[in-house]
Amino acid sequence: MKKYALSIFAASLLVGCSTRKDTFQTRNYHKMTSWFNGLFNAEEELQKKQTELKSSYTEDYGEILPLGENYYGKNSLSEEYDGSLLNMTPGNSNNENNSNKPSGYEAVEAKANKVIEKHSMMIRGEEKNTMIARAYLLIGKARFNRAKYYEALDALNYVTKNFPKSKYYDEALLFQTLADIRGGNYFDGQEKLLKLYDKEKDLSKELNYLVATNYADFLIENKMYEEALEPLEKAEYYSKGSDNRARVLFTLGQVYSKLGMQEEAGEAFTQVYKIRPGYDMEVKSQLAIAQNFDPKINTYGSYKEHILDQSKKGIYTSKKNEFYYAIAEMAFRDGNIKEAIEYSKLSLKEPISDPYIRGKAYENYANIEFSQGNYLYATSYFDSAVTTYTKESDKNRINEKNTVLKKLMEMHYLVQKNDSILRIAAMSKDEQKEHFTTYIAKIKKEEEERVIQEQQEMAEFQLGGKVASFTSSFDNSGSNKFYFYNQNLKNNGLAEFQRVWNSPSLKDNWRNSASNPGGDLADRENELLGNIVSGDPRRFEIEYYLEKIPRTAKDLNNLKITRDTTQLSLGTGYYDHFNDVKLSASTLEKLVASPTKQKEVEVQALYQLYRIHKDRDRTLEDKYKNIILNQHGNTIYAGYILNPEVDFITAETKEALTDYEATYTLYKEEKYEEVKQRVNAAITKYPTEIIIAKFALLNAFAISKTESKENFEKALEIVVLAYDGTDEAKRAKQLLDSLRNPDKSALTNVNSGNKSDKDGDNSNPTKAIEEEDDFVPPMPGGNPLGTVDQQFSPQTPVQNNKKNTNNKGNSTNEWDR
Repeated sequence: MKKYALSIFAASLLVGCSTRKDTFQTRNYHKMTSWFNGLFNAEEELQKKQTELKSSYTEDYGEILPLGENYYGKNSLSEEYDGSLLNMTPGNSNNENNSNKPSGYEAVEAKANKVIEKHSMMIRGEEKNTMIARAYLLIGKARFNRAKYYEALDALNYVTKNFPKSKYYDEALLFQTLADIRGGNYFDGQEKLLKLYDKEKDLSKELNYLVATNYADFLIENKMYEEALEPLEKAEYYSKGSDNRARVLFTLGQVYSKLGMQEEAGEAFTQVYKIRPGYDMEVKSQLAIAQNFDPKINTYGSYKEHILDQSKKGIYTSKKNEFYYAIAEMAFRDGNIKEAIEYSKLSLKEPISDPYIRGKAYENYANIEFSQGNYLYATSYFDSAVTTYTKESDKNRINEKNTVLKKLMEMHYLVQKNDSILRIAAMSKDEQKEHFTTYIAKIKKEEEERVIQEQQEMAEFQLGGKVASFTSSFDNSGSNKFYFYNQNLKNNGLAEFQRVWNSPSLKDNWRNSASNPGGDLADRENELLGNIVSGDPRRFEIEYYLEKIPRTAKDLNNLKITRDTTQLSLGTGYYDHFNDVKLSASTLEKLVASPTKQKEVEVQALYQLYRIHKDRDRTLEDKYKNIILNQHGNTIYAGYILNPEVDFITAETKEALTDYEATYTLYKEEKYEEVKQRVNAAITKYPTEIIIAKFALLNAFAISKTESKENFEKALEIVVLAYDGTDEAKRAKQLLDSLRNPDKSALTNVNSGNKSDKDGDNSNPTKAIEEEDDFVPPMPGGNPLGTVDQQFSPQTPVQNNKKNTNNKGNSTNEWDR
């Protein structure tokens, strides 16, 4: 009887195991065994891998935090994958004999494939085991998480095509959509994602969260920040768990900040902090609140005290440098420069906890120095920011900013230097002696103070203070091991050394340089200003300074011309690159009041003042418009003001062309003085003719034959400034680059052959240049109109016809942090 019962049970089991019989018993048997014999383990493996990736994921708070599926694995696919499982089909058991047991996403796919192979019930073209849909979904998710998007689509398409009424359909459709987008099919992917987003009522809370976060990610990646607000708010509503909610709120705050909605951003970051999502995000939320500080609606004092309190709490103390940076940022926004500098220094003194924040601290300090007109110091701190940032995008952003600033800095110091020389040259001999007597007394005192400071630093280092603190790490009385054999003591000593001395550069006398970081910069500033740097043996002799003062009218005239053209470029650069109306206007106003040596420079400056104030200050706009119309009515600038839609650079007339041909002939005959005279006459006679650009460039070549290399460069600068937008300006710019960077061009011998000493010995700076076909003097004819982006030249009317440069209101510029 017992044997009969066992036979009946075995027969029923065999019937239940069949994948070819569509019965209630077989369907439920294969559903149950699919889950317990494979899918449960596959789900566990998937969760385990995702948890592992999340725990090792490093947040980049310098960017808007991603939210969507697999944000933690986009750039951290740690498994090596040969794709061997991608083409497995039900019935293929190759994986059973695999000696290397799969793990992670590979294991998920292997287990799911095994379920499909053993438990698929495809009967008359229809899958009767609905758990197979879950298996294919797991395969699709595993492949998606491995960035195998096209292969993922194979599995996900199977689910959406064969199980349209399954509870796994919408989730498969979501991952199918994400795979489309990640694979490059943005249009179809966006359409599907939007349809899913609109199916809110038909989706589960968990799936609504996934759809909303991924849709928000898509909009943010495409810089559609305003549109991303709604899905972010929906994601926050459907979020499950404090970590997810805090992350959504942080991203929401970042988007608000991107949109300039500082108050809303502050509220979002405050909510993040209240959730207590973990100390790193808590600290970053406090920093984000500070970065969105608005002095019009927030009180600096209360914010500062709050952040100082936070910096003293437990584990937060390890992030003091970040909190100090936040206070410096707020102080700068509040206009409290003194405290901005104080807390910037404190931030940079503390041990580094996050390279990004340390880079931001350097960048913020550079902006403070720039706001104070300390351009050399600003460039130095920008350089430090570049070496500290780890992302290329940050490095490139700072390098671009710093390149512009360094050029403007050189212009700034050149204007100051020439102003100083011209002012001293205008003094009487007795006044000059008195001036330099005072100057020598000043540098003597500074050098004496520097020596005393160095002696004090040396005594402190040798006898106590810093050395005591540093050497305390070497006290290893409890062990006979050598100090550097003990890794803990070695690390402590290194941290203490960096705390005391920061990170000094590898050079002689590094200790004193670390304690006086401005020493090298001060010497560089003196060099740019033409001052005598320390160490010059004749720096205390009055005669040494007196003999350097230019005396001839020609030298003084050249200094003035250089000063004027440089100040014109500087004033325009402040506006075009920093959008600094106040600084730009004051620089150009000083130029116009000087007065300028050349009328062309003066008219350019007046026009730039008109352009800067246009549609911004009606009174000043009218002031400079009337000056140009009344005093310079025959120029193209007057014509543009009266008829801004008309291009006043006309085709050259026959008379002007004939005149240029004659002048060019004189140049070929080496009658350079006559060339210069005819050019000056032509500029007055044909002020609106485009061929004047050719005259100006020919004049520069004539100067190169008769005067110094410096004067040649100045003449080229005038062409670049006055005739921007023409081929001649472009060629002048190329010449300047070749002359100033001979190592980067074929003209490597230009400087070596050009000497301009006190006796007025001028060689030919264009001898090598004229051997190049591209750099011969401009011949008659041709079309001189062209397009060229001139980085530091004022914008001419021609350019203003093509683009709107009159920024209204307080527009955002590249210096906004």
